[in-house]
Amino acid sequence: MSLTARDLLRKLADDSGLEYKQLALRVNREMSKGESFVRSVNSIAREIGLDPDGYKLNPESIADEALGILQRDYSRTLMMSAVLARMMESKGKDALPPPAFFAFLELLSAIPDAPRRISDGVSMEVDENTTRIIELLTTLVSLICEWSKDGIHGVARNCPESLIPMARSVFRKTKLYQGGLWTCISCGRIVGLGETRALVCSQCDTRMAHTFPGVGLPSSKERERVGYGRAEDGKPLE
Repeated sequence: MSLTARDLLRKLADDSGLEYKQLALRVNREMSKGESFVRSVNSIAREIGLDPDGYKLNPESIADEALGILQRDYSRTLMMSAVLARMMESKGKDALPPPAFFAFLELLSAIPDAPRRISDGVSMEVDENTTRIIELLTTLVSLICEWSKDGIHGVARNCPESLIPMARSVFRKTKLYQGGLWTCISCGRIVGLGETRALVCSQCDTRMAHTFPGVGLPSSKERERVGYGRAEDGKPLE
């Protein structure tokens, strides 16, 4: 079963013989008019003589797979969190959409406190898992939230009951963000974006600096995310 938008579009391309890029452009045009991703794919499938029922996505399965990746290794999930937070704050073309990041935070909150496994070192698996998480979450929010040409519009009518709380939270936090407000990921207070530092409010940032002095100052080079699935060594850190 397809779990991401990319997977579903590739399946449609393989079944129809049409180019993936051509299909992606058509779907993007439909979605810019306020149509959902799956309905856009179904419409194209029906138009070219394929059974639209063969092109579905299951939001609950997507959420389960994403949660499974995050629970697999505690230290790698922490590294992934830092990468996604930086991508969300980025202004470049490869920035992570805020709704996907808010969905990520909702999944993080569902992980038990006791980690399953803690590993040493950094591996390519972190980049691979980060890319997979990005694709899963961007697909997930496209399904559980209602969208219009102006962006996120509410909770999708066919959102599974188990995911309605997540969809509501994603919608609420996205609207706050668009209004220049931010929900501190540490204490939960709503503050102005200008009052935040690394996704926490100034008060929490000060408290953390006193509690964990020197944290976040690696001695060599930082890994910088330069796009979905791509990372490279950044500038030397003092």
